[in-house]
This record gives sequence, C-alpha cells and structure tokens, in this order.
Amino acid sequence: MNKVRSYYTRIIKDRYGSRRGAARSYWHKLKYRLGAYHTYSKIDWFRIDRLVFVCKGNICRSAYAEAIARSAGINAISCGISTRNDFPANEDAIRIAANRGTDLSEHKTTPAMYVIFKKTDLIVALEPWQAATLTKNLSRRHYITLLGLWMSPLRPHVPDPYGLSDVYFNNCFDYIENAVNEIIKKIKNS
Repeated sequence: MNKVRSYYTRIIKDRYGSRRGAARSYWHKLKYRLGAYHTYSKIDWFRIDRLVFVCKGNICRSAYAEAIARSAGINAISCGISTRNDFPANEDAIRIAANRGTDLSEHKTTPAMYVIFKKTDLIVALEPWQAATLTKNLSRRHYITLLGLWMSPLRPHVPDPYGLSDVYFNNCFDYIENAVNEIIKKIKNS
C-alpha cells in the first residue's frame, strides 16, 4: 500500500508540484467546464501587438514565458502582482531555464502597478485569481487571458514551481512553453 501511495504522491508532485496544486488545477478545470473562464478565451488576435505575462512574484513563470515569447520574436514583458521592483529571477528558475536553453540571468522583476498597459496588449495570467485581480483593478477593458487555456491538455491554473522539485519546474516550464507557442501561432496567423 505504501508503494502505491508513494507512486501517486510522486505523480502529483511531478505534474502539479503539490497536492494543493493538483486540487487547485482540478478545481479550475471544473470551473472552466462550467463556463467560468470562457470570457478569457475571446480575443481579437489581430489587435494584439504585445504580450504581458503576469504571475505572483515575476521570478519564475512569467519571467520564463516572457523569455520564450521574446526568443520567438514577439514583443513581450512580464510582471508580478505581488513583487518588489528590480529583483533577479529565482536561482532555480535561472538554472533550469539555462538547462533548457533559455537565459533568465538578466531578468529583473517588475510590479504590475509599474506597467503601463496598452489597448493592444494581451495580458496573460498564470492563475485565475491574477486575471480576476487585473480585470477588477485596470481602469479600462483589456484583453486578459489565462495561459493554461492555450495548452494541451487545458490547465486554467498553472501552479507556481517556486521552492518545488526540479522535475516539477521542468514540467511547469514545458506547460508554459507549450501555451506560449500556441499563443504565438494565433498571433502570427491573424
């Protein structure tokens, strides 16, 4: 019985980072199926000229998404809802991204309140609460989406890899890369 439990615990940690991450991921998939996030997939791709990736601290997920988009020639920035200005990316994120061929060593954090959002931005949040916070606090309407709506399989909530295993960090970066590449295809094909 312990081997079975250990096996499933490892799968959860590798795919979602933690039990809490798995629970949130399944909860938000259910909410999506019930229609909660459908407005986040209504985007006029022709109008988009910059991607703004948003997560909590801007030291792992959004920093990596920005680097992937920029490496594909897309105008992109990133920021965090709960961060201080001008801090480096997380050391694990820098190391794991470097192993994947992406350089985060020059990344510096930017608080979302320092960003001047444009009408032609697509604001890409990593978690639903971040998208909801931006929707509520921005003075005008913007295109806002969830990164996980553009990956396969769908994952409206992409758990934060901060402080978690290298395996989950790599899986998280796979999810991000997959979704960013889908968004880039939609922009280039519009």
